[in-house]
Amino acid sequence: MADEIRADGGVRQRSDAQDVSRAVLHCRAERRRIIIDNVVVELSATPEGVTACIDAVHGTKLSGPYGVAITALSGPDAWQEKLPKTVAVEEDYFALPLRIELKRRAGATADGRLQFEVGACQPEGMCVPVELAVDIATLAPAAKQVPCKG
Repeated sequence: MADEIRADGGVRQRSDAQDVSRAVLHCRAERRRIIIDNVVVELSATPEGVTACIDAVHGTKLSGPYGVAITALSGPDAWQEKLPKTVAVEEDYFALPLRIELKRRAGATADGRLQFEVGACQPEGMCVPVELAVDIATLAPAAKQVPCKG
């Protein structure tokens, strides 16, 4: 069983055979801090695009080879880089916090949904995929440079 956070903020339990934790959130704050299975994601809208600061708590580590998969669930042509893409490292785990900046194409609007997926390795040794989907249009504008805090 896993908890699912609904768009309206409610929580419901659901069964998922792949042990995948999913959260679909509509972020309304300038910078939203979301924690799912000990993975911390802070998302901010910038004048150029979106900044994601990804960290982990309680001994959880993020798998370097699994990487961070970023998928445009809608509006994939709005981004400078071709999506989906995966950011990965050869080391077993990422150095945290991890900062990922996605830049929009010139003239593209801030509409669309992005999904981030990471491999969260729990202290007990089990690694599970953790997914987060966000509606970019609901992120309020932030300062030009958004610092990632460790």
